[in-house]
Amino acid sequence: MQKIEERIFEYTGYKQEDFSVCLGCKICASVCTLNDVGFKVNPQELLLSLFMGLKIKNHVLINLCTSCYRCTESCPWEIRIPELVRAIKEITDKEESFTKAMKESIRIFGRVYEPYVILRVLPTIILKGYVKYLKRWKDYINFHLPTFAGKKG
Repeated sequence: MQKIEERIFEYTGYKQEDFSVCLGCKICASVCTLNDVGFKVNPQELLLSLFMGLKIKNHVLINLCTSCYRCTESCPWEIRIPELVRAIKEITDKEESFTKAMKESIRIFGRVYEPYVILRVLPTIILKGYVKYLKRWKDYINFHLPTFAGKKG
């Protein structure tokens, strides 16, 4: 039976040695959207686990990566971390309520509509103790909502 790491490399087209170029600069961590909303995420840990051939633990990225690609855009080597996360989810059949809500949002609205996603995952937010992050999520959502210039006078 093929190891999960080998299947991830096959799925994404990466090779294990491709992650040896990671400089450990942690730019990916500094721009990660999850860190903006209060999590402490370091995508480099996931790369290091893949490079070292270690078992991939239940890393927070696997559960909550937003696939915003900010990490990839900032990485000097443009390592596609969201694609790795998607491969891990696909291989492990791990699709959490956030992903389901995002897919539903895309099907309904043609894009990820954040207020819809938050309402759909509200039970998960409450049950898993993510309520403490709602304030920061609200700020983040406000940042992405369109603004309308009002008429003066």
